[in-house]
Amino acid sequence: MLKAYKITYLSPTSPVRSFTIFGAICWSYKLIHGEEKLKEFLSGFKENPKFLISSAFPYVKDKFLFPKPILPIKGDSTDFKVKIQRKDYKKARFITLEVLKEVIEGNIRYEEDFVKFKSSSGIIQSIDDNLKIEQKRHTQVRNMINRITSTSENLFSIESDFKVYDEYFLVYFIDTEFENEFQRLIKLTEDIGFGGKKSIGWGRVEINNLDPEPLKDLIDLNADKFITLSPIIPTERINPEESYYDIETFKSYTENTFEKEKLKKKVLYIKEGSVLKKKDKEKSGQLKDVENGIYQYGLEFPIGVKYV
Repeated sequence: MLKAYKITYLSPTSPVRSFTIFGAICWSYKLIHGEEKLKEFLSGFKENPKFLISSAFPYVKDKFLFPKPILPIKGDSTDFKVKIQRKDYKKARFITLEVLKEVIEGNIRYEEDFVKFKSSSGIIQSIDDNLKIEQKRHTQVRNMINRITSTSENLFSIESDFKVYDEYFLVYFIDTEFENEFQRLIKLTEDIGFGGKKSIGWGRVEINNLDPEPLKDLIDLNADKFITLSPIIPTERINPEESYYDIETFKSYTENTFEKEKLKKKVLYIKEGSVLKKKDKEKSGQLKDVENGIYQYGLEFPIGVKYV
């Protein structure tokens, strides 16, 4: 069962990705049920996930945007004019649902094929669309306190980009009986906020349900070829020779709303938008124990495609 949630940002927020959301959900679970119950939950989730989560992506003018799929390039035989055009499309970060469906059906197989649509404001979209992703610069003045004398010292400022557009994330419930519990956890998460720097007001959000009907046929847990909407901690089930992907290394702290934060070990991720081929029907990602029972979320959120 697929559910969609809209995030409205009330303050600057660090990027909200699937592992950000999962970490916040686990923290809420711990606050409600206690640490031992959380350990039991994670132990069970590692082998039999109750749900899959996507990262958050823009939701503009009631339209879902998706990460631009990583596709191959045709090569030197491509027309020179198309090569010039491709520069604008290479810079784009997102695509509309209309474009995504063309990729799913195999009508867009190469980077150059995106020129069927226009690239504007970092979004590959139809000619009739006029979608933009807007942010405003946020400056916050802080006061440095001397920890020894408890006196005020120099003022300093923190600058950040504040999203003035909404985002959405998707949850696919493998265990449909967990949905009600998830709703309770997401409500507490809304009260606590997402990401880092919450002590200075960051991460304040409002979360509401969205109608997932336009997307319900996209998710295919059994697809052996798919676009992932979530970064993946890879396993040997991925066939790298028949996949197109970007990788990143990531290191982060544990949630620190009510206790001292801990630095987690570095993990390797395959990024959102990667187009992957699996060797079998098992999940290609994993929930990884990075240190002493501290887990990092890295399961795929698969959009099945007919061609890779």
